[in-house]
Amino acid sequence: MLLGNIQDLRQIAWFRERKRVPQKIIQNPNIRIRLRNINPRIFFKSYSGYSKLMSFLQILRFYISSLLLLLGFNFAEAKKPAGELGNLENLASMEPKPFVVVEASRNKVKNRGQGVVVSPQGHVLSAAHIAWIGKDGNYSEDFRISFRGNGKNLPQGQVHLHSTTFSDREDALFKENYYRGKLLRLAGSRFINGRDVALFKIKSEGNKSFPFIDFYSSEKPTIKKGETFYLCHYNFPHKPADPFFLINPVEVVGVAQTASGFQYLAKGYYRIGSSGGAILKDGKLIGIQSSAYTVNAKDVGEIPLGLISFHLVWKNQIKNLLK
Repeated sequence: MLLGNIQDLRQIAWFRERKRVPQKIIQNPNIRIRLRNINPRIFFKSYSGYSKLMSFLQILRFYISSLLLLLGFNFAEAKKPAGELGNLENLASMEPKPFVVVEASRNKVKNRGQGVVVSPQGHVLSAAHIAWIGKDGNYSEDFRISFRGNGKNLPQGQVHLHSTTFSDREDALFKENYYRGKLLRLAGSRFINGRDVALFKIKSEGNKSFPFIDFYSSEKPTIKKGETFYLCHYNFPHKPADPFFLINPVEVVGVAQTASGFQYLAKGYYRIGSSGGAILKDGKLIGIQSSAYTVNAKDVGEIPLGLISFHLVWKNQIKNLLK
């Protein structure tokens, strides 16, 4: 190859046309041979066509890359909705969810409430009073913890699988996977630090992890009046396999002194059976619902809009039990 590249030819042709070829170029025997055969006008015409072709290809490549990038963003948006509502949508759509139903049994009497998984090993926080069987006047030591959904990707060790259909959903099958649970005691008490909060451990087999929610804080968090949190609960915990699940806002409005200690009050929607439900801030666990203060209307019954009370929770509070 006598010349390095097109840029060399272009430079030589420019000098040749103006009859001002530098001496050092002329003295190069390889270049001198090619100088005799260069027609500047033909060269520049062909080079101009080459430049236009290259410019067109570069522009085409740019538009194709931009289109693919835009499509990629659109796909990402479709899979991961943006904003706070989108985050809640992703959480509610999880399969399996980290939100569970906790069932306590004693002498054929059952109590049910909500719970939330807080570790991949299957630790569950809930309201401690779910363990109390009022008809017997005693606490239960027999617990089952269940996941509602298709049951895929859960660890082995289920003791029961319930499937059901609903009249308003043709050919739709809903499932609930039950595991044995154990109530863990802190300093010998079912109630963590004397509050209406209990920690359970799901009994499972194999190496698979449970879905879980992170704590909002390692240390005790501080909250303000007027803050909006989100209560997570199955609307009908007493109906096996019913998938109706809600994440609805509750607003902090006050405080309450109860038999299980100091609690915060929030107003919003709830249902009887939402005790033990997770309360989230920024998608992370900050509280556990304890009680509900129902509004009753004459000849109407329960109106599921009123006040709930909840305890704050944080990771270091139970770190010695998360082992």
